[in-house]
Amino acid sequence: MSQPATISNDPARLYPQLVAAYGFLPNLFRAQSAIPQTIEAEQRLIDTVLVRQDGLSRNRKDAILNAVATVRGGDYCRALFGHSLATVPDHSSALLDFSLKLATHGPWVSGSDLLGLKSSGFDEKAVLEAIVTTGIGVMLCTVADGLRPLLDPELRSAAPAELLNVPEPVEWPKPSGAHLSLSSDSSPDSGSDSGTDSRACGVLREQFGFVPNLYRLQNALPELLDAEVRLLESVLFNEGGLNRVQKECILLAVSAANLNTYCATLHSQVLSILGIPLEESDRIVEDHRTSALSGMDRALLDETRKLATLPGRSSQRFETERLGTQGFTEVQIVEAVVVSGVANFLNMVQAGIGATTDFPPRRVFGPKDLYPSSDDSRPISDATLPEDPDTALVARVQSGNIDGFEELVRRHSRRIFGTLAGLLGNVDDAHDATQEVFLKAFENIGRFQGRSKFSTWLTSIAINAGTDLLRQRKPSEPLEEGQGDEGFRPRQVQKWAEDPERLLAASQMNELVREAVLRLPEKYRIAVLLRDINQLSTEEAAAALDLSVPALKARVLRGRLMLRESLAQHFVRQDKIGQDKTDA
Repeated sequence: MSQPATISNDPARLYPQLVAAYGFLPNLFRAQSAIPQTIEAEQRLIDTVLVRQDGLSRNRKDAILNAVATVRGGDYCRALFGHSLATVPDHSSALLDFSLKLATHGPWVSGSDLLGLKSSGFDEKAVLEAIVTTGIGVMLCTVADGLRPLLDPELRSAAPAELLNVPEPVEWPKPSGAHLSLSSDSSPDSGSDSGTDSRACGVLREQFGFVPNLYRLQNALPELLDAEVRLLESVLFNEGGLNRVQKECILLAVSAANLNTYCATLHSQVLSILGIPLEESDRIVEDHRTSALSGMDRALLDETRKLATLPGRSSQRFETERLGTQGFTEVQIVEAVVVSGVANFLNMVQAGIGATTDFPPRRVFGPKDLYPSSDDSRPISDATLPEDPDTALVARVQSGNIDGFEELVRRHSRRIFGTLAGLLGNVDDAHDATQEVFLKAFENIGRFQGRSKFSTWLTSIAINAGTDLLRQRKPSEPLEEGQGDEGFRPRQVQKWAEDPERLLAASQMNELVREAVLRLPEKYRIAVLLRDINQLSTEEAAAALDLSVPALKARVLRGRLMLRESLAQHFVRQDKIGQDKTDA
């Protein structure tokens, strides 16, 4: 995704406002050429907010964008926004302080922050422009993070960023209602056909059944509201790649990751209208991995949540190749990134204007949600992973040598089959699933970029395929820690005795162990199979399961304890057990 997409026609004719704003069509927008209607909507929003609205000067808006890119750590957007900046911004201004707090700690923004801006001489329209400009900056940084466009020839690499002081807020703000009191000449629910705002509100009523407070509070700037709604029409309401439910799930998951109660509540209600029970939305909010979504859609939310804005929510980069292995097309992957950017934009705007929820929230986020489980992050290790022995073969296959893929199949078919047989407990299903795994790998090997070992990538495909088959057989069991097995407490923890009279024949022992492994809960079975049967390293197994290293170790330990408990009657001396009971 790092290569800019080709736009065959004259960009100055297709996107004149973008070319006027930047002097050329940046690769950030070229990378979205698979969904040209979205580029047009982004162009309209940028032109409306950054160029035509006059509450703030263009230089102040560019300073906000540059500051947002700096705290977001995005080199591409720092280069792009710095290119447009006429003068070096004053980082001590009240306006930049507010925008930086909004961009990094949105849930902490309160009415007192806006009062500070008003006391500095900014009226409410200027404040709203600052809020929306911040949201645009975060949205474009999100798209750059996901699509990773190459730096344009017209841009110079961004200089090392000056450290901006964005102090972490101390207290969680108390709910205080809307921060702005802008009014307009017409009610957003009046149904009037006059003015640009009536079209926008008509679209919102058609899609949501009403005009949500998030948009109602912006009705005083009808051109702004119209540009936002046109962006929603091109990204959310248009089903060109992902379907509406998938997009609403992304909006819900990213909003939950950003601790945005308003947007999580709104999109849960929209999903309910689309046929998704509120209880299912609750599971997506808490941990989408426990939801009844398909493995494909859970992977989609795994990746898009990485693009959330709150610091520390994820240290991992969006992986286009993983979504490719799940069967998502290029159009769908680009859409997923853009929808994530729109989610961050809406979260920023809502946090800035303080729109109150339209429905009683089922989940109100607070300080207790600031420290997510370590399972949310992928493993980070200081150890240097060994060189991937498949690198040369993979490169040959990617260049068109099919014989190279046959060698990869020979190298890995036994391990993949063993993983699936252990996971599924059925040889015939494992054979079929193994063929499906290698077919998926062959179809998507062009997207494999070598960020993990090829064997790890292949194993992750196998785990997703096997897990989906299991869930077709029976209701989904929770895969996170601490649910579904709370009653387990290891009792038979004695050292297994090396008593020849008690040891079973090797064939009997192997069968006992195999049956005991199959009885393990799914999440522990997979972990034990990868570490103890397939002999993957801790880092490789953690990467294949998308877990942190500590979470993987905890899961393997618990699985081993369950195995020991299950097999204790066969390997622990009976006289030792009797003695333990007497001692007790």
